Amino acid sequence: MKYAVALAILFISSPTLAKDLRFLGQDYPPLNWVEAGEVKGGMFEVMNKACEKLKHSCKFSIVPLARAMKMMEAGTADGVMSLIPNAERAAYAYFSPAIAMANLTYFGLKGKVKKADSLKDLEGWTIGAVRASTSLKIAIENQKQIKNMNIVEETHNRQMILKLQAGRYGEKGAIFGGEAVLEFEAKKHQVELEAILIDTNQGFTTAFSKKSVDAQTFDDFAKTLEAMKKSGEMKLILDKFDLKTQ
Repeated sequence: MKYAVALAILFISSPTLAKDLRFLGQDYPPLNWVEAGEVKGGMFEVMNKACEKLKHSCKFSIVPLARAMKMMEAGTADGVMSLIPNAERAAYAYFSPAIAMANLTYFGLKGKVKKADSLKDLEGWTIGAVRASTSLKIAIENQKQIKNMNIVEETHNRQMILKLQAGRYGEKGAIFGGEAVLEFEAKKHQVELEAILIDTNQGFTTAFSKKSVDAQTFDDFAKTLEAMKKSGEMKLILDKFDLKTQ
């Protein structure tokens, strides 16, 4: 009897058992992307290190954002990397502490645009933003304050960069998204961007599915990520990708 009680106490007090977890991310360098069949990026390295610390077996894949969100909501994926929290997502996801910080910025081609003083200066512009992203939702909210601003939904940042370069958005054309992400993608394609207007500073997190991840597992991740931030370990990882943390 004493042995059984001791086992019960040990089980209750022990850390969360190691799990097999699946994390997704969109093609979103320098936060996360796939290259030669391997997932890379600052957010990926942070999450992979957290998995190692917690002894979880974690698999990482890159898929389109809209698909990743549906899979997390359904519980067929345990988490999605590099998301900005919003009320809609909070209905089916827990959000980690902010990992990487970035300005959400309107960009045009360097030498072909002028800086804007306010949103009203974007009247008559055509703006590209990625489908299912918080950036798109913010752009749509901003659109309500401006006359004749057109928003074009794109599938990924590379598509936006190349369409901007080709003049597909017109003379008054811009793209909207995370500063570090768009600048990284533009550099890959030798496209020079120029900031037109900084909208807001946002924290990119990892979202965990409420359907497949229990509260204790999420809490363990949140505490581990906070500890990595306080120790400076997270900064060392993100510095390699020119990303900033809080």
